[in-house]
Amino acid sequence: MSPALVRREAALAAVALVAALLALAFTDHDSGVVRSGRPSSTTGATWYDAVVGSFGAGQYGRTTACGITLERGTLGIAHPVLPCGARVVVRYRGSQAAARVVDKGTPADGHDFDLTAALAKRLHITRSADVRWRFAQE
Repeated sequence: MSPALVRREAALAAVALVAALLALAFTDHDSGVVRSGRPSSTTGATWYDAVVGSFGAGQYGRTTACGITLERGTLGIAHPVLPCGARVVVRYRGSQAAARVVDKGTPADGHDFDLTAALAKRLHITRSADVRWRFAQE
């Protein structure tokens, strides 16, 4: 192996190491998911702040990117990063509800993620809102 090739491989390894360290610096070490908002801890659970809106009204019967048929009563969120089926709890002004990730994709402008119409109704959200969310306890 030539000295030039060894130097090139060492340089590439160094770049990969720096990229990995930067990725770790910007992720939530508890869940491996990039944080959306500012975390805070209450009662031992980590809550995250997020701006949300709703989706799905008028789209009932369609199959989402997660393979879920969207129905009027579907309590879920469309999140661009969390895996399909991930369980979360969303809190808004004293109300909270459990939900699952039922759709993927890019949220509406200015939103971290979107709620199904049924979840927005359950939480009394009628437009964009600042909510708190956390992963559901197993």
